Amino acid sequence: MGNEIANTLTNAVADQAKQAANTAAKGFVERLFDVYNSFISIFPEQYQWIVSLILVLAIASALFRLIQKNWLWLIVVVVLFPGILPLLKNIFDSLTILLVGKPLG
Repeated sequence: MGNEIANTLTNAVADQAKQAANTAAKGFVERLFDVYNSFISIFPEQYQWIVSLILVLAIASALFRLIQKNWLWLIVVVVLFPGILPLLKNIFDSLTILLVGKPLG
């Protein structure tokens, strides 16, 4: 009887740990899709396409306005970003050595 209770508790904790690990292992895109699916499920099925269309138009409009206002800065970022990557890697490596005491990886 005692072993069954202990096994049940152990299995429950292990299942929760697996779920937490799966959630933590999800990337940004998977989390974004999960948020979108939970948001879109609020609406009735026959109206979900309308809500999706409104979201797409809003995102496209925001991106268009961003590009229209900041096109020069976007070009500068695209040109300079590859050169910044080694610098950012060096800063990150130095910070991890400082905080953790050894390089990651």
